[in-house]
Order: sequence, then C-alpha cells, then structure tokens
Amino acid sequence: MSVLGFDIGNLNCYISVARQGGIEVITNDYSLHATPACVAFTSKDRSMGDAARQAVNTNFKNTIIYFKQLLGRKYSDPVTQKFIPFIPCEVVALPNDDIGLKVSYLENTEVFSPEQVFSALLTKLRKIVEAQLPDVKKVSDCVVAVPSYFTDVQRRAVQASIQFANLNALRIINETTAVALTYGIYKQDLPEENAKAKHVVFLDIGHSSTQASLVAFNKGKLTMLRTAHTMDAGGLWFDNMIREHFRLEFRNKYGIDAKSSPRAWLRLLDESEKVKKQMSANQTPIPLNIECFMDDKDVSAKMQRAEFEDIATPLFAVIRRVLEELFIEGPIKPEEVDEVEIVGGSSRIPMIRKIIHDLFAKEAKTTMNQDEAVARGAAMQCAILSPTYRVREFSIKDSQPFRIGITWNGGAAEGGESVAFTESDEFPFSKMVTLFRSDAFQIDARYISPNTVPHTQSHLGTWHVSGVKPTAEGEARKVKVKVRVNPNGVFSVCSATMYETQVVPEEPMEVDAAAPPAAEGAEPAADPAAEPAKPKTKTISIDLPIREVVPVNYDVQKYAGIELQMQQVDEKQKRKADARNSVEAYVYEMRDKISDQFADFVSPQAAEEFRQELTVTEDWLYDEGEDVEQQVYEKRLEALKRHGDPIVERYREAQHRQPAFDDFDQVIARGRKAYEDYVAGGELYAHLDSKDMEKVINAIEDKKKWLDDARHRQERLAKTEAPVIFVEEINQQRSAFENIINPILNKKKPAPPKQEAPKKEAPQQQQQAGDASQSEMDVD
Repeated sequence: MSVLGFDIGNLNCYISVARQGGIEVITNDYSLHATPACVAFTSKDRSMGDAARQAVNTNFKNTIIYFKQLLGRKYSDPVTQKFIPFIPCEVVALPNDDIGLKVSYLENTEVFSPEQVFSALLTKLRKIVEAQLPDVKKVSDCVVAVPSYFTDVQRRAVQASIQFANLNALRIINETTAVALTYGIYKQDLPEENAKAKHVVFLDIGHSSTQASLVAFNKGKLTMLRTAHTMDAGGLWFDNMIREHFRLEFRNKYGIDAKSSPRAWLRLLDESEKVKKQMSANQTPIPLNIECFMDDKDVSAKMQRAEFEDIATPLFAVIRRVLEELFIEGPIKPEEVDEVEIVGGSSRIPMIRKIIHDLFAKEAKTTMNQDEAVARGAAMQCAILSPTYRVREFSIKDSQPFRIGITWNGGAAEGGESVAFTESDEFPFSKMVTLFRSDAFQIDARYISPNTVPHTQSHLGTWHVSGVKPTAEGEARKVKVKVRVNPNGVFSVCSATMYETQVVPEEPMEVDAAAPPAAEGAEPAADPAAEPAKPKTKTISIDLPIREVVPVNYDVQKYAGIELQMQQVDEKQKRKADARNSVEAYVYEMRDKISDQFADFVSPQAAEEFRQELTVTEDWLYDEGEDVEQQVYEKRLEALKRHGDPIVERYREAQHRQPAFDDFDQVIARGRKAYEDYVAGGELYAHLDSKDMEKVINAIEDKKKWLDDARHRQERLAKTEAPVIFVEEINQQRSAFENIINPILNKKKPAPPKQEAPKKEAPQQQQQAGDASQSEMDVD
C-alpha cells in the first residue's frame, strides 16, 4: 500500500513517501527531486515533467505550464486572465465560460480542461513512484496539498482530477497545514497540552502566491489560528518584474521588443528566474547573456541585488501586508510570536528576512527544507491516515478560511438564514440546524463575504430536501439538517432528519382469575378523582432524501476513460521508442567492440560483413526507420543479433571457460587428496566404508579423464570457431561430481559406544566383601 504526499506547485512538483521509519522525497527519472509542472502534447504522444519542459521552445504551442491557478475557475475570472499570458498554448473560452487549453495531439486539434492537465501530471508522478519504488505494488492512496485559499469549487476540481488519474486521495490537505505538520511532529520540546502554546508563523512564498499562517503548538497537537494569502506576490511575479526590466533595456539598447515574440518572451522569463536565484546568493552584478535571442541578435545585460530590491519594492510591501493580516483581530500580537519559519523557493531572497526582522524583531528560521516541506507534510498526513503505518499521535486542528452562510426556503413556510461556519471554525466539523417545515424545501450555501474570496463563484450549491409532511393537525414538523465541511474542505449537506410523534398502542389488560366475579349487570364504580389516561407516544426519526446541485460537475467515468486511453498511447510510444533505442544502442556497441574486445573472436571477413550490416541499419534508422512500428525494430534487432550473438558467445565463453576448468581441477584435487589420506590410514576418513571410497576414486578418475579430454578438444580450436565445450557443461559436470563425493566425504564419524557404569553392591554384600578381605588379611 502506498503512502504518498504530492505537492503540485505552479512551477514544480515534489513527491514524498513514508518508508523505513521516515519521510523521503524521491527523485524522478532525471534524478531530481523537483519535477516541472509541465505537460506537452505531440503528434505521437504526450510528455510530462522534465521532458516536456526541456522541449518547450520546439513545441511551444502545445505545451501547458503555469496552469495550477486555473483549476475550478471560469475563463472570465480575473485570476484566469492574469495567468493566461504566461501559458504558451492557446487558452480558449468554452461554453458555460469554461476554460479550454487548445493543443495539437496525435495530428488532431484537441481542447483539454485544466483538470485533465492536472490529472496528466498526477499520472506522471504516479509513474515516477512506480519506477523508483518497485516494492510499492500499487500506487493508489495519497494526500494532495492545495493552497489554503482554494475554494469549494476548486477543491472539487482537484478531487475530480485525482479520480481521473485513478488515484485515491485520503485527504486534500492545505499547504499551510502540511508545512505546520512537518514542523511540529518531530519537535520534542513543545509545551505540554495544558501549558501556554508555542506560537509559530510560517511564511510560504511559492511561485504563484504567498501564504502565511499563525499556528499554536502543544505536545502532540497543532491548532491553525489564522491564515492569510495573496496572489499578487510570488516567484513568478518577481521573475516577471525582472523580465519587464530587461525588456525595456533591450528595447532601448538593441531595438527589439521581447514581448512581440512568445518564444523569446518565455525564454527571457526563464533567464530572469536564474538571475533572481543568483542575486539571492551574491551582491555582485549578475550578468544575463542570451545568444540568438531575437532577430539573430545576441543580448546581454546585468542586474545587482540593490537594483532588484528597488524595482521589487511593491511586491515586498504586499508580502509584509500578508504577514500583518495574521494579527488583525488576532489572538496574539507580533511580538508574542516565538518563531518565524520560511519556506518556498522565493523565501531565499534576502529582503524577506529583513521584512521578518522588522516586523517580529527576530530572525527567520529555515529548519525545514524550503522546497520539500509541503510534500513531506502531505506524506506524513497520509501515514497518519493509513492503517499500515504506526505514527506518533498528533492532533491537527485546521481552520477553514471563508465564512459560509446557508439560507432555506420553499413551500408555504417562511425562509431563513444562518451562519454555518466562520473563518476560524475548525474543520472537518459538522453542525446541526433545526428547522420547522411542513413540506419540501431547499438549502442554499454561499460565501457570505465574496470580496474576501479569491474566486468569482461564491455560491457553493443547492440541496433539495423532499419527503416532509405536516402533522395530522397541519402543523410543521421539526427537521434537523446536518451541514459539514469535510476533511477536504468541501461543504455539503450530509443529512436531513424529520421527527414524528406516534401513539404507542396499549397492550390489553390481564384479568386476575383469583378476583371475585362482578355481579351480573353491575358496572364498575367510577373514581371521581381519576383523570382520563393519556395515550403513550414515541418520537421516531425519518431520514429525508436530499438532491445535491453544485456549480461544478465532472463526468469522472468519461474523463478517467480518456486519461486511460492517453496512457495507453504513451505506453505504446514508449515501447516503440525503447525498441528503436535498443537497435541504435546495439549498432554503436557492436561497431566498437568488434574492433576491440571481440576482435580475436571474429574473422576479418565476418567482421567486415557485420560492420556493413551495422552501417546499413544505422542509415535506415535515420531514414525510413525513423518512425516505424515496434515489431519492425524488434525484427531488425533480431537479424543483427543472429550475426552478433555467436561472436558475443565466443568472447563470453572464453572469458569464463578457463576459470571453470580451474575450479573443476581444484575440486578433483581435493577429492584425490581425501582418498589418498584414507588409503594412508588417516583418522579423518578412517570411518568411511571401503565400497564408498571405491565410488570416490572411480568418480575422480572418470571426471579427470573427461576434464582433460574437454580441455584438449577446446584448445585445438581457433577463437573464431564455435566452442565445443561450454561453461555451463563444465559446471554441470562439476556439480554431478560433487553430488557423488561430498555425501561420502562429509559423512560424520559414528559416536563411540557408551560405557555402562558399575552396579552398586548391596550393603550386606559390601559387608561380606569386607569380612572376606579382613579374613584374608588375618590368614596372611
């Protein structure tokens, strides 16, 4: 069972796995921890990760990057419009204002949703796990981290993407919570449960956004107190600001505008990111040199850290405001914070540390890996939820970020509204709402303050409750509705229960046979003080049917099928590419070796013929054999091996034959020495039977004769001829010989016979013996 944590960033992805008593971040097929969040489509298949990112310049219009923030959004959403300029492929508006990513795939124009692209990326990560961890039989269970500010529809979109990829998300965890878990679960010095909590601020400056959180820690527990975020500051926005600076410089210096060329514009963004990273570690001016940038012009420029900090001042101000937001109406003040931890790629910018020092009067700490903290926390959460792992108890009290209100109406009864969850409410959590209804009704949920929600969709859904009936008197019945924010941060109406009061039928009274019978025609006397008996009643609960209508619905079966088909195309293309690579590798390997290692084992004429065939195959590979079916490559390799395998066999046999002969000789020599020791009367084998030792000497003579004959026959042959004696045959003969002599020579000596102890004599006999002895002495 897999225990995985996925951190799907806007720029890179990280995979963590719980194994060998800890959390490990595994490497991809390029031996790197970071896998680019990039998906590309071609006329043959699709590629993800490093392969897709490296080929972006040659496959620009079919490459999708920087799409994370598009999940669960509409095309007209301002956030969508903000990120579209950074995506190389064409982004189009679909019916219902959905987002479409238009590419050319298998020679056809296809439009994919951001959720499908996200699913493709998850498939790539799953393949990495399967390749790196062969002991993991099935990759299914995982925990996926998302930004804490992701809304209900975005979380549903992520859930759907995970299902498209045939994965099972045990939980969708907030990135802020994952970081806090990574920090807290290994801390041994946290305050006791009833003591004053340790307050830590986490600042995560990611690629497309910045998140901050205020967390209270006690031993075995973390409580998320406040979170804040912005999508106006992050690594991408720093890079873009540097890029714009260089664009203006190149326009003035070289007369070119990089923004007019999409490829050059993206290339300049990548180079700007490199400059940013170097400036974080150096105060000297950092050069930027790009050959053949635009119009066959080479460009160069430089930037110093002080200059960068000056142009990025607005972004630093935004980050400071995010930190300050944690303490607006918060439970503590900045000076009461015990520690500040920074994570995220752009947290390495020195100015970030200065902002923290100015605000908190303390130095920022980096006790966690700044790139891998989120993935490690997600894997730890997966281990906590998995029944196959035993993890130290650690309680997580997360808080949902936005205020949720519900309204109800329908039928003759009046409607109403209520605040179901506030910003600081813990989740997962359920609440009961009691209503009095006489017929069917509906419940609507929405974010109460849309201006605080970074999404255009504030409506969470509508739930239609049916099956409600009035009482016999026509009055409304009590209905309890259970609303919940589940562990994934998704709101839902879990259940609706109607309560009905029913009369319990009285059981017939038993007649006492001992009582005197009443007189005929007599009526029982009435007690004037007695009140009429009230019927017994009971309240029963009736579960009411609920129909959910949410803003986003995904046909999981349909898109999972599409994803599976694309995986099959990828796998077929991979097998074909592997077959072609095998032919190519064989051509190069054999061409070198027949002139070097194998030169003595092939005649000059055969070597020349083989070289010609290898050259013909090489020419074919780069001509009509560039793209053929897998079976064609396999047949071509098979034909080459009919020439090459006998040469390889002769070489391999020659390398191992003499050691095999020598080993057999030594075994025979040891057997002969044992026999000679037996004949000489040595103690070691003296216990063996003569017939058995006759078998030993017969086997020695027989195998020695075979060995000498085999060696002689092989030595008469040239190295270029097929062997007459193979190493396998030598080893078989040696094993047969050992099976004869070893059971005899290893036979243990029989144990010596046990000696009986002398019997004790009876006292009378001992006395008689003593008297006799005394008598003899007297006689003497």
